[in-house]
Amino acid sequence: MDKVLMFEYFAEVIGPDWQNSPPVQLSGWEVVEALWPLNNDFKNHFRDFAALPYEPRFEDQADTAQEHFVFTGKWPPVSVEVWRVILERHQQAIQVALANELAGNFLMPIPSRLPKSARTGAAILYLLQKMRLPFEVADRANYSPDAKQPHP
Repeated sequence: MDKVLMFEYFAEVIGPDWQNSPPVQLSGWEVVEALWPLNNDFKNHFRDFAALPYEPRFEDQADTAQEHFVFTGKWPPVSVEVWRVILERHQQAIQVALANELAGNFLMPIPSRLPKSARTGAAILYLLQKMRLPFEVADRANYSPDAKQPHP
């Protein structure tokens, strides 16, 4: 997580008085819902990168790409190796969110005035940005961006 970027994002989306907005906690399920749309972003290239090994040397480039996406709404041109890092982070963040949902824990605080449409950006900055992978890297060769969102 990069708090500075997250606070910049809140200021951009809500305005400079974002701190006057009382915080609310998102459940694990709400975070899954926020992250799920990223599956659509993987569709164009996933056959090229899903079977690649995870290479930590591309993590800084993934952070840069994620930041660009959050603040512009568009992914910059990135290599398949960077997409692989983003995919692994995405999948592990969903696992973390689902584990928190099952445990009945809230996962992520956001300002109450943050629009629902801005939750994906907040979740990226909270969970994926500078992410230390909590689990072992998985073989994602069978990943499908067309998977249906699970129901709570």
